[in-house]
Amino acid sequence: MAEPSFNAIITSKDNQYVKLVRSLADKKQRKAAGLFLAEGLANIREALVSVMQPELLLYAEGAQSRPEVDRLLQQAAEKGARVLAVRPDLLKSSSQTENSQGLLLALRLPQLTTADFLTRVQGSNLAILDGLQDPGNIGTILRTAWAAGLGGVLLVNDCADVFSPKVVRAAMGALYHLPVLALPDTEAEQLLNQLDCELVCADAAGRDFRQCQFTRPVAWLLGKEATGPSAFWRGRASCLAAIPMQAGVNSLNVAVAAGILFFSLQSDTTK
Repeated sequence: MAEPSFNAIITSKDNQYVKLVRSLADKKQRKAAGLFLAEGLANIREALVSVMQPELLLYAEGAQSRPEVDRLLQQAAEKGARVLAVRPDLLKSSSQTENSQGLLLALRLPQLTTADFLTRVQGSNLAILDGLQDPGNIGTILRTAWAAGLGGVLLVNDCADVFSPKVVRAAMGALYHLPVLALPDTEAEQLLNQLDCELVCADAAGRDFRQCQFTRPVAWLLGKEATGPSAFWRGRASCLAAIPMQAGVNSLNVAVAAGILFFSLQSDTTK
């Protein structure tokens, strides 16, 4: 077990660990290192009680005097992470947020296979995000899917990377518990067929979602607010479901729409 470092303090911006953490803002560097970044006390606390593997925790020197921070440092060390102190201004400049809470945690990227996803999602409702690019919306949808008891989330058609710092922050722990998998369209379709789900497309041109009746688990298809799902996926939906809105309103934020739809089928087991 590694021990938190309360003596040696990293003071150089060229330190290998500081450079590593900074590099994780870039998707290619995340893939190369096999790591992603988590920030914030609540987010890191959730990561450390999950099955995720922490590799490196940098903290602002002096932050260990706060009991809640000290507990996280000890937890990270107990899980085998390298825990190192950094000069406060240096850690702040390495943060991806304007108001850093003094902790930056690098976690091992999960190696989720299609077989893993199939096993964990079988028999549950799920969501398919089609071409979504806004990190805040994606993170919020993941957080909502977790809260509503969905089994997992598929990403298709070049969605933004779910392990970007912005998505990780917005997801607020969902990524540590909810299976999330990005696949090409054809592979995702094959997986969906194996799951025997009913593909339901959120579309303003559809019927009131409250009038829809489903006999199988539902895969909610959510596309871009401006254009909706791609032709590939929209054409494969068995049902178009709309959320009734006031006259003159022609769109709804996709994350808000997701919340309404996800909770409409919330199982009693999630209560």
